[in-house]
Amino acid sequence: MKVRGKIKKPSFIISYLECLVVVAALLSCIGTLIYNNASWEYYNDASKMIDWHVQRVDNAIFAGLNKKDVTAQDIADIKVKLLNHYTSTGQRYKVYYNKKEVADSSWNIIMHYAPDSDTDPGTKRLYYFVLADAKYMKYFETPEVLQYKAVVPVIYDSDGAVITAKFDEKPVIELAVTEAYIDIENAKFIPVSCHICDTKAVGMDGISNVVVNIPIDKDSPELKGYTRIVWNGVDYFSASIEGFQGADDEADYTGTSFAINDYNVNFGDKNTELIYMPFSEAYKTQIMILCCTLAAMTITISFMPTAFIYNRKKRNYEVFEYRRKMTDAMAHDLKTPMAAILTYAENLENHTGENKQEFYISKISEKVWQMNKMVNSMLDFSRGENESVTVNKTAVDIGAVLADAIAENEHEITKRGLTVSYEKAEVTVSTDKDLFAQAIGNLINNAALYAKEGSTVLVACDSGKIIISNVSAEAVEDASAMKQPFAKGSESRKNMGSGLGLAIAENNLVLLGYKLDVKSEGDNFVVTITL
Repeated sequence: MKVRGKIKKPSFIISYLECLVVVAALLSCIGTLIYNNASWEYYNDASKMIDWHVQRVDNAIFAGLNKKDVTAQDIADIKVKLLNHYTSTGQRYKVYYNKKEVADSSWNIIMHYAPDSDTDPGTKRLYYFVLADAKYMKYFETPEVLQYKAVVPVIYDSDGAVITAKFDEKPVIELAVTEAYIDIENAKFIPVSCHICDTKAVGMDGISNVVVNIPIDKDSPELKGYTRIVWNGVDYFSASIEGFQGADDEADYTGTSFAINDYNVNFGDKNTELIYMPFSEAYKTQIMILCCTLAAMTITISFMPTAFIYNRKKRNYEVFEYRRKMTDAMAHDLKTPMAAILTYAENLENHTGENKQEFYISKISEKVWQMNKMVNSMLDFSRGENESVTVNKTAVDIGAVLADAIAENEHEITKRGLTVSYEKAEVTVSTDKDLFAQAIGNLINNAALYAKEGSTVLVACDSGKIIISNVSAEAVEDASAMKQPFAKGSESRKNMGSGLGLAIAENNLVLLGYKLDVKSEGDNFVVTITL
């Protein structure tokens, strides 16, 4: 047989932790679904973008090599495309033409030169020049220059997804070349003076104060075939350093592609596999923000179900405690007169003290009357609790109701030597006379039971409120607790009070739309009814 356990007092912290676990599990599932869906979409998009980038660079290579006469400018143009492709994707390329390597993705300087066209005045023709010798790179690999670098090792698709991993990450440095030697036929140049640009700035404001000057002997045989060009003012021509730098190791390259162009010349390339960055690394910041957001939502959202569950458990616990206390109080209050009745009945049955037969009978009658009064009080309280009482409002003279209540308790007032100070007031309100009279009668009776013997009970009434005040026979620490069912003072227990007087009075007054306040001011116990 299942035994019903005791309802324990709820803890808000325990309820919160329980809800926290449930909400965390729920939001974790939601977060996992978001992550899986996003990573799957990213995988598909990244795969498409990889194919697109490979196709793009292949087309660029083939377009430059599928011709009869491949010039140095064509090779320089391919070099530019390879550097841009590497900077965007991290994929290395080596390009071959007529069975010879003609370009790769190496760390280099590409200068963009656009002089006026000789054949079409007013227009400019764009040339690309490749650094003539790698030895000039050392002038650009100083801390003063590298502080302006912009690291761009990966490319982003239209949705912001990272396509490739950081592969031999190298900076891109923008230059403004103001003096150089150029070899148009071979598409090479030797820098003489360059201003370093700040890639974070805009327009001409991006030109820094850092200038790189390379000592070049104008009479050097290296300059044979080169033409010196100088730009004055702010009409700078741009150049950039980018690509990868490292050992020229064939093992770094995988895959080959050789073909014969329309003019029966071999061309092709070798390239590394294009690696795209894992989703968790590409969106590391976004994933961290999502996790922090879900954590904050878990902590915050958990309070809502916690409040609901805690309040429900609290109500259940209060009902349980309320019933337990009521049951204990009822059993205790009924046990005493029942024990007395049993004793007197046994005396009658055993003919004990035959000369006290009438005394025993009167005591039994008295105890039965007390028990009947308690039961009636419980029934009145129960009806008020269930709101099953019908309210019939009529015009009631509450001053007269107070006077009648005082008169009904005259016996108790006289027995305890009390004096009642009350000037009858003529105040009429629309209310239920029976419910109102019962509430007032209980309050006056409580005052008579709890008042200190020989003291004065003050009663005052006007159109807004009723005040009943008495000097307490005992200290009242928590006056509002006296409104709870079966709350009693020792004086009431001596007089066999039911402990339901204030509770019934409050129920009745609430039904009538009034408010009952009780408080203890020193040794004064004050009851206020707000009409």
